[in-house]
Amino acid sequence: MAKVDVKVVLLGQQSVGKTCLVDRYINSTFETAPKNTIGVAFAAKKVACKNGRVISLGIWDTAGAERFEALSRMYYNGAKAAVLAFDPCNAKSFEKLKFWVAEVRETQPDCRLYIAITKCDQLDDPPSIAEQDTGEPDSSSSSSGDSLHRQQSSASLASASGRREVSDEDIAAYAKQLSGPRHGAPRIFATSAKLGTGVRRLFQAIADDMAGIPQPPPVQPEARQTSPIRLGEFKFSDTFLNSPRTPRTRTVTPPGTPRTKPKRSSCC
Repeated sequence: MAKVDVKVVLLGQQSVGKTCLVDRYINSTFETAPKNTIGVAFAAKKVACKNGRVISLGIWDTAGAERFEALSRMYYNGAKAAVLAFDPCNAKSFEKLKFWVAEVRETQPDCRLYIAITKCDQLDDPPSIAEQDTGEPDSSSSSSGDSLHRQQSSASLASASGRREVSDEDIAAYAKQLSGPRHGAPRIFATSAKLGTGVRRLFQAIADDMAGIPQPPPVQPEARQTSPIRLGEFKFSDTFLNSPRTPRTRTVTPPGTPRTKPKRSSCC
């Protein structure tokens, strides 16, 4: 496994697009029929941050199915950032975020939270509460054919949707509930793995936030405190050195002498 500086976990209900976000960010690809994640999937990428640091993001894509929830808890340990992903056209996926937040905060209370609104290409209007695009491209795919495919896909999905179940007010109110004393309210990002919008901005923001946090100094093993013993520090007293020693005497019994047992004293 590659060495990582920041551990990021993706949390959310099954089929909200977590794996598609990772594929778009790492490989600049999108699968129309991705397979469900079994257990957890891992990916790593080095990111150049605004302050000049280069850090390695380790991204753990957890399974959203209920039968894998107990297994996913094993990968929360050491997470510095958690991406809460949900589909705005699926109210149940938004309600499920409360479960994941409780899970993470129980094991990693200092983990920083980010909200990712997925599948925004299906919305007529992008969420107004999400952070605005800086103008930098999110995907390396910039050919005319790919751009045309994106426009056609966006138009067809937008005309067929119109059933948004989670409003901007609901998202803003929930983000306010998650506000903490250390990191404040979670940052909100509108993403579309299919069109490649907002994905790079999401992970870049995580890297920039983590790069600005001072790293704790390495823990050094405690040295054993010993005091050296100097020669002559411990001395025997002159009385002990000069006092004559009494030699021990030992009675030798001639061979053949029968052993006699000591007589017991009579009590009467």
